[in-house]
Amino acid sequence: MTVTTEDPHPPQRRDDDASHAELRAELARERALREELQETVQRKSQSLRRANASLVSLARQVDRMVKERTEDLARDRAEAEAESAAKTQFLATMSHEIRTPLNGVLGMASALADTTLAEGQSQILGVLRESGQLLLNIVDDILDLSKIEEGKLELERLPTDVVALMELVCRQFKPRIEAKGLSFTTLYGGELAAGVAWVNIDPTRFQQVLTNLLSNAVKFTDAGAIALSASMEAARNGAFLLSVTVRDTGVGLSAQQADRLFEPYMQADASIHRSHGGTGLGLAIARQICERMGGTLTCRSAEGDGSEFCATFQVARAEPAQKLLDVQDDNALEILNARRWKVLVAEDNRTNRMVLHHILRECDLDLHWVDNGEEAVKAWRRERPDLVLMDVNMPLLDGVCATALIRQEEQASGREAVPIIAVSANALVHQIKSYLASGMSDHVAKPIRKQKLLSVMARALRPEEGPKRKPTLYP
Repeated sequence: MTVTTEDPHPPQRRDDDASHAELRAELARERALREELQETVQRKSQSLRRANASLVSLARQVDRMVKERTEDLARDRAEAEAESAAKTQFLATMSHEIRTPLNGVLGMASALADTTLAEGQSQILGVLRESGQLLLNIVDDILDLSKIEEGKLELERLPTDVVALMELVCRQFKPRIEAKGLSFTTLYGGELAAGVAWVNIDPTRFQQVLTNLLSNAVKFTDAGAIALSASMEAARNGAFLLSVTVRDTGVGLSAQQADRLFEPYMQADASIHRSHGGTGLGLAIARQICERMGGTLTCRSAEGDGSEFCATFQVARAEPAQKLLDVQDDNALEILNARRWKVLVAEDNRTNRMVLHHILRECDLDLHWVDNGEEAVKAWRRERPDLVLMDVNMPLLDGVCATALIRQEEQASGREAVPIIAVSANALVHQIKSYLASGMSDHVAKPIRKQKLLSVMARALRPEEGPKRKPTLYP
């Protein structure tokens, strides 16, 4: 008899066990992988939290630095603005303090010139007047350069007949040119050939450039000729390019000297100052003016063969403005003597009063004198003047405030506006603008030029112009 023994591990069961073992191993591996991933994620999270904390800290630090820097910049800007304002005030004060005594020097020299003098005395007086004018020119140059360096050189765009203005400047230089035995010619081409050309330009600065070029030509030319040529041609965008060239047969310049011409405080050669005087500022200022007007100033010269300076300006056509009285027009005295005008003069400085007395003595005017703004307002109410000459810096009430009070009362009462002319040693552009904005009709700077003052007074008193006319275009 055969005995059969049963296998305790049949094949199917062994296969199931193997599968279970593999599954458990796989699960263990997955569990280990998850745990590893969790640890990795945890480490990454911790790293990110640390990085985020660092970024937050850095952001706070940056915000704090930006805030501190902004405060520093605001403080620096305030300090710079305060410094700039202080410098502007200093320049204005210096201009006033220098111009005031110069007004006395030149004014009294002019008064002395109208008296009978011996030949030697006349020569001494001529030197005195010329020296005073040179000092005034130096003061003006220094103030202009300071304004350029501060970026405060202000330009106007006024309707101006540039041909008439150039002719005016040429007439002023003609006696000096003839005194040196030089020939002088002018030539106008392009749009200027017709003899009249109205454009928008700063007439004062344009005249300053032209005066500087002609002055140098006369100074450095001892024999031969000086020639001025000008033209105006169409440029881009409807604008025009105005070119003015001054040629001379003077000493000329080397290439090295020409390169130094337009640097502030520099002259072509140190010996030039000893021989001809000057500060070396004029051409540097003239070039800056040209560049501010969209042009430039260049020089071509050869040593011993003269020089040629060419100034250019970007301009636009302008409608002809009402013709203003020329500063040399003899009609000024005729107008001022047409009847006995009543003129109120507000001036607190004794020397300046003497200068005005001398200037106005040729005119049969009914003059009323006061020495402060309060008295000026009272006298205006009482006297009803035809014209007011108003100083600005006066005690008790300054000229600007006095003018504002007069204008307020005129408006309130319907009274006709009286022409008020500022006669002041404050002659910076922003100062003049503030005077005109306050209601003043015009401005005459000290030192006072006799013909300028008489001309401005005559324009203000002409019935066809009246007190509300625009300020004078030509200095």
